[in-house]
Amino acid sequence: MNSKKCLESLIDGLGKSANIRETIGQLDISGQVSPEQSDSFKLAYDDFLNELSDEWSISIRDGEFSEISIDYITNEDVTLVVKKPVGGRVFFATMAGFSSALDNKSLTLSRELLVLGSFTGFKTQGFSVLPWDGIPLSGLTYSDPSPDAIDPRKGIVRDLTGITVPADPYRWILLGDKGSGEPWEVWKGKATRKLATLFVSDVWEGDKPKISLNGSRKRTFILGDECQDNKAYEKVCQAAEWLLVKQDTEARHEVLVRRLSAIVRDSDTNTDWLTVLPEALQEALDGARLDHRAYVRSKSAETVKAMADLRKAVGEDVSRIVERVHRLSTGFVVGLAALATGLGVRLTLLTSQKNTWPAVGIIFCLVVLAITWASIILQRHVSSKSLVNELQNMRRWHKNVHTALTRSDYRELALRPVLDAVRLYKKTAKFTNKGMIYASIIFLASFVVIPLFHSAEKPLATSIERDQTPPAGAASTKATPTLEDVIQKPEVLSEDASISTQTARTENDNKTESAGLLEDEQPGSSE
Repeated sequence: MNSKKCLESLIDGLGKSANIRETIGQLDISGQVSPEQSDSFKLAYDDFLNELSDEWSISIRDGEFSEISIDYITNEDVTLVVKKPVGGRVFFATMAGFSSALDNKSLTLSRELLVLGSFTGFKTQGFSVLPWDGIPLSGLTYSDPSPDAIDPRKGIVRDLTGITVPADPYRWILLGDKGSGEPWEVWKGKATRKLATLFVSDVWEGDKPKISLNGSRKRTFILGDECQDNKAYEKVCQAAEWLLVKQDTEARHEVLVRRLSAIVRDSDTNTDWLTVLPEALQEALDGARLDHRAYVRSKSAETVKAMADLRKAVGEDVSRIVERVHRLSTGFVVGLAALATGLGVRLTLLTSQKNTWPAVGIIFCLVVLAITWASIILQRHVSSKSLVNELQNMRRWHKNVHTALTRSDYRELALRPVLDAVRLYKKTAKFTNKGMIYASIIFLASFVVIPLFHSAEKPLATSIERDQTPPAGAASTKATPTLEDVIQKPEVLSEDASISTQTARTENDNKTESAGLLEDEQPGSSE
């Protein structure tokens, strides 16, 4: 006996005639512990107890179902009560418990089903079925429900029993390789029966569960309990995958049911549906695919055009609202820029009066950076929110507007350009952020470096005085009269012109003549 397989050892310790009752959340094992098995049972019980987590619990009950200690179990009729966790991971110690729990609604969002024993596990579109060695593992959280999940009982198959047609058909569709062993055979038999109810019109309960096909003629069958065809599951699984498409499940179901109704023989009426279906399903599926293609191509172009026009009108309304939001945010940024301009003028006046260039420049730099980053963040927030809302609306519209497209055409023509545009937007936003960071660093560094070239030891007033002091060669330049001097002081002009003529006769003859002409033209000039 392997003590590591704790639960299996406990079951063996209660004898071969142990009575086991199992549900999803609880396991009751009733039996008697013989003196020879007492020590091994206690060892297995201790091992199991040491492996328990908070989600598990175990207790020993006597014949009156009162809890007793493990020291008083020898030659006593006891019941071992094991509470199991229920959630994303579910545990089963028996095949009976596993088989009965497969129909339970609580498994809809489970991710793993662990069954005690050795077999080849398998995976469905709902959960995985895996072998379990009996060690109490911790549980898992439920998986998130799929928004595209289809309930066949809503608008597809009318189930008057309420339990025959599966509300969650995905748990019965195999994903990947087949399994082996008893769990696989049990699951496959149930899956075949469940999926077979997807290809009928009505299900109701008489003396036995019955189904009907509403085609050119209504056909009635007995549902049956077991399918004898070994390849039946592969056929119904293929048909179920083709049927369960969110865009047009009802249309697919209608053409498939009509094909089945036309193919089955009159002699098959009122016989076992699980016997009739495998023989006719492949031919009906091939014909239904052709019918569905023809239906899609002949679908009213006016309806599709009306949907497109409606989507365009709604898109234009949304665009106008988004444009107003952009204008509002742009107006806010313009207001900030105007305030920054006024601040820049004020700081410029301050620098003209005092030598405060470094401090004032850095302050103005920080203000400009703050306004620039505020505008970028605001615009990106508005653009991102608008893009997310547009994508959500587009997803809803695409399912109706692009119904006429096949899956490959829908992905290539309608979905791929949108995804490429979204990737380009994200890439551009990323590069914009990096570019602004680098530009801000350079901008701030330039305002720190510029004051180094501006001498702090020479104030602005000294520079102004230096500009007003004449240079060394200003004597000859100052001797040249200006038009204002000529108008206001003609006597000085005459005297200066005479001195200039004597000292630079060879160089400025023409200037002397011009000065003489100016003296003659001015009123009140000396004669």
